[in-house]
Amino acid sequence: MLSCKSSRPPLNCPKVVPRPSAEVSTTVCGSMRQAAVRRLSVLAASVINSQIASVCDSGVRRSLQSYAQCSSSPGNNTHNAVTSGSLTSSCSAPYEFQHLASFGTSSLHRDLARGSRAQFSTQAVSTSEKGANMAFQAASEPDISYLTQKEAAAIDEELMGPLGFSVDQLMELAGLSVACAIYEVYRPSEYRRVLVICGPGNNGGDGFVCARHLHHFGYAPTICYPKRTDKPLYKGLVTQLEALHAPFVDPESLSLPLTDHYDVIVDAMFGFSFKGIPRPPFDKIVKMLSVGPDTNPAETGVPPTVSIDIPSGWDVEKGDVETTGFHPPMLVSLTAPKLAAKFFHGPHHFLGGRFVPPAIVEKFHLRLPPFPGTSQCVRIGPAVLDVAAMRLSYEAGALDEEDAAKDPVEQFSRWFNDAVAANIHEPNGMSLATVSADGRPSNRFVLLKGYDADGFKWYTNYGSRKGSDLSETGRAALAFWWPGLERQVRIEGDVEKLPSEESDAYFHSRPKGSQIGAAASPQSSVVPSRSTLEDMYKQLEAEYQDKELPRPETWGGFRLRPQRIEFWQGRPSRLHDRLLLTEWASVHAIRWRVEDRTFGTIGLICAYRSVPVTCEHDGISLRVSIDSHQGRKHHVLNRTPSIFLSIVVLIGW
Repeated sequence: MLSCKSSRPPLNCPKVVPRPSAEVSTTVCGSMRQAAVRRLSVLAASVINSQIASVCDSGVRRSLQSYAQCSSSPGNNTHNAVTSGSLTSSCSAPYEFQHLASFGTSSLHRDLARGSRAQFSTQAVSTSEKGANMAFQAASEPDISYLTQKEAAAIDEELMGPLGFSVDQLMELAGLSVACAIYEVYRPSEYRRVLVICGPGNNGGDGFVCARHLHHFGYAPTICYPKRTDKPLYKGLVTQLEALHAPFVDPESLSLPLTDHYDVIVDAMFGFSFKGIPRPPFDKIVKMLSVGPDTNPAETGVPPTVSIDIPSGWDVEKGDVETTGFHPPMLVSLTAPKLAAKFFHGPHHFLGGRFVPPAIVEKFHLRLPPFPGTSQCVRIGPAVLDVAAMRLSYEAGALDEEDAAKDPVEQFSRWFNDAVAANIHEPNGMSLATVSADGRPSNRFVLLKGYDADGFKWYTNYGSRKGSDLSETGRAALAFWWPGLERQVRIEGDVEKLPSEESDAYFHSRPKGSQIGAAASPQSSVVPSRSTLEDMYKQLEAEYQDKELPRPETWGGFRLRPQRIEFWQGRPSRLHDRLLLTEWASVHAIRWRVEDRTFGTIGLICAYRSVPVTCEHDGISLRVSIDSHQGRKHHVLNRTPSIFLSIVVLIGW
C-alpha cells in the first residue's frame, strides 16, 4: 500500500508514561512528587495529543528537576524499581510509572524513561506540520536573550555593514516572518480581512512586506499609511501593494467598531527606535486599539492586534510606561526580543527573522531558540490559548450525492488517493478503537496495510491490548482524518485474523530491523526498563544476522470487514456533509444501503431539529415518508443492479 513521509506519524505510544530507570530513585517526597509527576504526565499527554508541537516550558523543567533532586536524595530505595517493574514509593502517588514494551517511540519517550539524566532542551519535540495547532517549538524565558535599544541598533548596523545585508532585504525577511506567524494563529478562513497600519519608518516597511505576503496567503489586506514618504524604497513597497489592488484607507475613516470591517489588525507603526509618545494621527489610533489582550472583540469592537517587534507607543526597554493601555494579544519580535517584551503578557509571542548569522550570535552572546523545519518564525514560551475558541472554517470542498461512488470501498479508494496526492502526512494512519470483554474502551493509531472488497487490514502484536480486545470481542472501529482535505472516514465492523500465510508474507516484506523489533517487543506488557528491550533486540539481531527470522506466533494481521462506513466532509458554519452506508444481505450478494437498520423510524438531522422519517421496503423499492411543517411527503428510492443506495446527508454534528 501507499505510504507518505510524515511529520506527525501515528503513535504506538506506551499506555502510561514510562518511569525513570534504575539509576533514578523511586522514593520521593509526597507533595513534591505529586506535583512533579502530574506536570510530567500533562507534558507527555500534550506531546502525544497536541496540535502544538512542543510543550517544554521552564515550569515543566523545574518540576522535572525537583522530581529528580528529590528522587536522588540520600536514603532513598533506588533498587526497588529494578525487580518490581513498577514505581514503588513510601508516599502515595496519583500515577504509577511503568515501562511498557513498544518499539517506535519518540525520543521524548526515551528521555522520559531516563528520568533525571534526560536533557529537556527547547528542542524536545517538533514537527513540520502547521495547523490550527501551530507546529512551533517552545522556548522558555531563561533560554533567550532580550536586547536593549542600543544593542538592537548595534546589531542592525552590523548586519547592514560588514555582513552585507541591505535594509530592503531585512524588511523582506522580517515581513515574511510576521506574515507566517499571523498565519499560524489567525487563519484566513476565519480572519481574512486584515488592516495593516504602517508608520513612516522601517517598522512600517515591515508592515508593507507583511501585507503583500498576507495577500498571497489568502488574506484581504487593507493598508492605512498616514505619513507617506518619498523615499524610493517605500514608494516601491506601496506600488507593489497597489498592483495587488490592496485598498489604502485614511486614518480618519477608522472608527469603532473596527470589527465591522476587519478581523485582524497589524500594528506596524513604531519599532525599537521609537522614543517618546505617539503623535497625531497615531496617538488616536493607539488609543483606539488600547484594549487588554483578553478582551472580547465583540464587546470592544477591536479585532485582535498583532504588533511587529514592539507594541507601538511602548518604551523599547520598559514597556508601557506611558500607560497607553495598549496590550495586544500577539507580538512578533524580530531578530531577538527587546527588553519591553518581558512586559508582554498576551497569549502569542513569536520570534521572526530567520537570518541572524553566527557572527552576530557570537559577538552579542545571543541565546535564540532554534527554528523548526523551514519555519520563518518560532513561538517563544508556551502558548496561552483559549481552547474553547480554537476553531476553523471548513471550506475545502463538498460531498455531493451525485459524485459519490455507489460502492463505499471505491469511494474510500478515491478519497485515499486524494489524500496521497495532497501529500497528507501518512494518509494510511488510522485510529483503531477496541473494547474489552468487560466493556473498557481503548484507542490508538495504527497503519492501514491494505484494503479491498473484503475489508481493511493492519498488523500488530496479538498479545497487545488491542490484540486481546479484538480476540475477545471480534469488533472494532477505524477512523481516518485527512486535515488538508477536511475529510474523515469512519468504519465499523467485525474483525478476524488474517491467514498465517498472509501474515508471513507481510512480515518478511518488512525491513529486517522492524522484524526484529516485533520479535523483541512483548507489546503492552510491563518490562523492567528500556534497556531490557534493547538487549533483546541486540540478541536477536546477532542470532539472525545471516538467516531469516521466523514470524513470531504472537504477531500477525487483522482484517475488519466493514458493516458501516461514514464519509464526512467539513463544510462552512458546521453544516457538514455526511454519507452513511451500512451493509445488508440480499439473495444475490452483499449490498450497501443508507443507514436505517430496521426500516423503521430514522432521524434526518436538519438544522438543529430531528425530522421523523418512516421507511417501507418491499424488496424492490424503498418508500420514504418525511414529516415536515409542509405536510407529509413521500419519496420512492429504487434499488440499482449493483447497489441499493440512498444517501442521508446529516447536517451538523
